[in-house]
Amino acid sequence: MENIVALRSLVAACETGSLSAAARRLGITQPAVSQQIAALERSLGLVLVVRGRNGIHPTEAGRLAARHGVEVLARLSEMQDALAALQSSPDGRLGLSCALLMSQSLLVPVLADLRRTHPGLKIEFQATDTLVDLAKAELDLAIQATTDGAGNGMVRKLAEVELCLVASRRYLERVGRPQTPEDLRPLDYIQYRDDPDENAVVFADGATAPVNVAFAAQMPNLILHAVQNHLGFAKAPRYFIADLLARGEAEIILPDRPLSPKLLYLIRAPGLAASRRVNLFVDRFIEELARTPNILLARDLRPLTTV
Repeated sequence: MENIVALRSLVAACETGSLSAAARRLGITQPAVSQQIAALERSLGLVLVVRGRNGIHPTEAGRLAARHGVEVLARLSEMQDALAALQSSPDGRLGLSCALLMSQSLLVPVLADLRRTHPGLKIEFQATDTLVDLAKAELDLAIQATTDGAGNGMVRKLAEVELCLVASRRYLERVGRPQTPEDLRPLDYIQYRDDPDENAVVFADGATAPVNVAFAAQMPNLILHAVQNHLGFAKAPRYFIADLLARGEAEIILPDRPLSPKLLYLIRAPGLAASRRVNLFVDRFIEELARTPNILLARDLRPLTTV
C-alpha cells in the first residue's frame, strides 16, 4: 500500500508539473509528496523526477512509471468500486439510454435475464440514436457508438461491431454484383437514420466509396425490409443480417473489402456511484456481446485464454 500511495503522488506530480500542485490535488503537504516519491525511487533504485526551480521534470523511468501508474490506479479504483458494489442491493431503478439497433437486438435478452433473476431491478431505458445528456435525462448509463456527449462521465470502450454491405440476391442479379468499390456508385443505397449526412462508405483500409442514397430507413428493422424487398444495398452489422444470409435471401457485397467497424461505448453518468445493479447490467451486457458472432470485445474485456 505504501507503493500505491507513492505511485499516486508520482502520477499527480507528473500530470501537474510540480510537487505543490500535486499536494493540492491529493490534499496532503508538499513535503509528504516529495518524501513519497523519494521512497519510491529508493525502492526501485531509479531516479524518477528531477526537481528544479520551475517544478519537476520526469526522467524516462519516471514517465514509464507514471504511465503504468495511471493504469494501476485505474484498476485499483475499479476493484474498489466492485467491492463496494458487492455490499449494495441489486434492487432499484437503473436508467439507460441505448442505440435503437442494439435495443431491438442485443438488449432484449439481457433485460429478460435480469428481470427473471433479479425482479427487484427496474431498468427504464430510452431506445434512441440521439445523444442524451444523462444528467438532464436522469439516466445512469448510455450505450452508443460515439463518445460525444459524455461530458465528465466515465467512458469505457466495449467492442467493435463488424459491418458489411448487403443486398438481396434478386437485386444483385438485376443490377450486377460489384467487383470494386467504384461499382457501388450507380447502385441504390439504403441509408440508416443514425448517420443522415453519410455520403460514402468507409473501408477498413481507409478507402472510401461514394453512395447514391435512394431510401432512408428510420428504424433498424426497416433496413431488413428494404433489403428483402430489393430496394438496394445497405450497410449493417453482420450479426444483424445473419438470418438473411443463412436463408440465402441476401449476400455480402465486396466480401474481400471489410468496412471500418462500428465502435461501441458505455458512458456512465458523472458522479454515479458504484452499485451492484450497475455491475449486474454491465456484466450481463458484456456477456451478450461476447456470445454474439462478429463482435470483437475491447481488449481489456476479453477473457484470458487458458491452455
